[in-house]
Amino acid sequence: MLFCSLIIHVSLGFIFNPKYVRSEEDVQAWLSDQAIQSHIVAIFDGIGRVDVVVGDPDPDHPKEFLDLLIHPSTGSPAILQGKTVRLYREVVPKNEQDGCNGDRPMLSAIIEMEGGDDEAEDLEAELLDVIDREYEDEWRFIEWDRTYESFAKIWDQNHDFGYVVFASWRAFELSMRCLLDPYATYLFVLSEGSGFEMGKLREFMKTAWTREGVFKVFFLLGGKILTYDPFLLVGPKKYGAMKELTSSADIPSIPQGNFNGYPINIDVFRSTYSDTVVNKEGKIVNFIGADIEVGKVFIEAMNFTPTYLPPDKDQFGFKLPNGSFNGVIGRLIRHESDITFVGFFIKDYFSRDIEFTTGIYTDELCCLVKKASRVPEYLLPITIFPADLWALLFLTGIIFSIAWIIIRAGIQAKSGTGVRWNQKRRLAQLFNLSNDIRDAPLYRKMVQICVDTYILLVSGPYQRFTRSSTERLMLFGIIMVSLIFVSMFQSSLSSVFLNPVYYKDIDSLQRLDESGIQIPVKYKGFTDDVFPANYSPMMDSLRSKMIYNPIKTSMMDQVAHSTKIATVTRRTTLSLDNAVFISTKQLFMVPECPRLYNLAYVVPRHSVLLEAINILILQMLNGGLINHWIDVMNFNVTIRDWEQIRSSHEESFKILTLIDMQFPFYLLAIGLVLSGVIFVIELVYYRISMISALKRQRRRAKPMAPRLLRVLDSKSKMVA
Repeated sequence: MLFCSLIIHVSLGFIFNPKYVRSEEDVQAWLSDQAIQSHIVAIFDGIGRVDVVVGDPDPDHPKEFLDLLIHPSTGSPAILQGKTVRLYREVVPKNEQDGCNGDRPMLSAIIEMEGGDDEAEDLEAELLDVIDREYEDEWRFIEWDRTYESFAKIWDQNHDFGYVVFASWRAFELSMRCLLDPYATYLFVLSEGSGFEMGKLREFMKTAWTREGVFKVFFLLGGKILTYDPFLLVGPKKYGAMKELTSSADIPSIPQGNFNGYPINIDVFRSTYSDTVVNKEGKIVNFIGADIEVGKVFIEAMNFTPTYLPPDKDQFGFKLPNGSFNGVIGRLIRHESDITFVGFFIKDYFSRDIEFTTGIYTDELCCLVKKASRVPEYLLPITIFPADLWALLFLTGIIFSIAWIIIRAGIQAKSGTGVRWNQKRRLAQLFNLSNDIRDAPLYRKMVQICVDTYILLVSGPYQRFTRSSTERLMLFGIIMVSLIFVSMFQSSLSSVFLNPVYYKDIDSLQRLDESGIQIPVKYKGFTDDVFPANYSPMMDSLRSKMIYNPIKTSMMDQVAHSTKIATVTRRTTLSLDNAVFISTKQLFMVPECPRLYNLAYVVPRHSVLLEAINILILQMLNGGLINHWIDVMNFNVTIRDWEQIRSSHEESFKILTLIDMQFPFYLLAIGLVLSGVIFVIELVYYRISMISALKRQRRRAKPMAPRLLRVLDSKSKMVA
């Protein structure tokens, strides 16, 4: 294949190479027609780059056509004056299944040059670059591989601009029909002439619009330029007709602000900002929500006649193993739908046949787990302080006990003079010790100090305060610490009974990963990008736990009844569709959300509606309308779920009852039982001790009885 790229202006023809100026006898009949020339100029008006594709295998013809299109004739300007021109030949595939009749679309996004060596890579880079040449070198062609894929790739480089194609109808059907783009402008000069069947041409142009969204296609045939105007009103609710160009006003264009009731297909389904209204039989009769309001404004402002397609069961859709797509994405790719007024995450859906509008709002993907269970009421007092604070309180008691022991030992050492029994009695009075403690061993005295310390720390009743000024200062510090702890405990004690207390939730992705639970999701797209691959070991581990599970029931309901699974959902979904799960404390959202997305509506690739919808969306965003409609949805959800919300608030502020106060009665009962048991033990111990003492006395009294009788007898004799 020959390929040439030219960036020239017709005015250079007069300076560098006047030999290309031709007489009218050499010019083809259609180029000598001033009306045809003016139509071609009007067709490519405003287009800076034009590809001239020649289907005639004769190597002299490209030069002839380039002369006639670019170089001016005597007294008249060139048709493509001032435009960047590329010239190359079309390729008719030898095997029809390799061209437009094949199973796969020939888009540059999926076409790859056959490589494997440096020469192939250099060839591909050379073909894809725009080659700027001096005028005298413009006829030097570049040899490149004569494959259809290379032709399709070079063709698609210019899909935003214009094409002038000289080809037969058969060559067009085999090699170009599938390469048309809605953004480009095409002029096909058919070699069949006036004998071509118009019905075939009319059917093709209508199909190109309905299936591909292409309408800026012109055919030069028999001295006439024919095109298809899809927006032309030809009857009641009938649009589209093939027509002949008679003036520049006949060139089809996108209506500006008024489509005169043109019908469009709209896809909507139940999502975050598009809710359904059903009748008594459960059939969907209407849609409401912020997205639906945006669609209504667009339809009314542009004067469309909407046709709402039945909601697809696959909703958003995803790529199937055979390479096709289902759901709304599949409909848009097949041009069964013109636009979907449902917010899509702006991300890669593995298709280049859809396009996003401007961003509308943002949302996050967050993980949901079952809410942790409530702490039993008998454990509520323990949960007032965390474990580390309880440990600190216990450690404080030990430290104060050691300090008290050291202070008392120092006082005893300082007063270690005089008689020992007198000193012991004086210290017992100074420390206000009981008789049992005064005579007890050293370890018993140290244990008593520890017990007294903890009694003071918990503000318990303490009667035997020391008379030592040094110890009193230390005890004052203990009492101040006790005052703080006890006041904190008492103030928090009422709140734990009034407000429900729960065990610690899974509050981070790290804890979610450590829990080892699976993460089933209803949408296959979530498995691809919620947790980024090769980002961190934790993200890879969470990604491996995700399971695609397209169930019909609510995934939230399953998570609310199982601690072995979690799920992923949009943050805004919790405040709208699933607010009841949060208000009733059935689910908990992990605060660390792994993904933040912008959302937009979706149209087919290079849709003619894209510019109009973007302008309206920006105007609505600037006016705050979309945010207003979202606030209205939130308010309506609050009204709808008012009973659940009110009940949840009532649970948050409950009135204390006897059942709530059962814990102190449990403690009282336990204390009474223990005291009774101890009393019985002491009573039994006392009885046993008394019996043992009596037995010892009796044993001692038996050997003393004869001696006592002898003494008494001797005394009686002396008296006599």
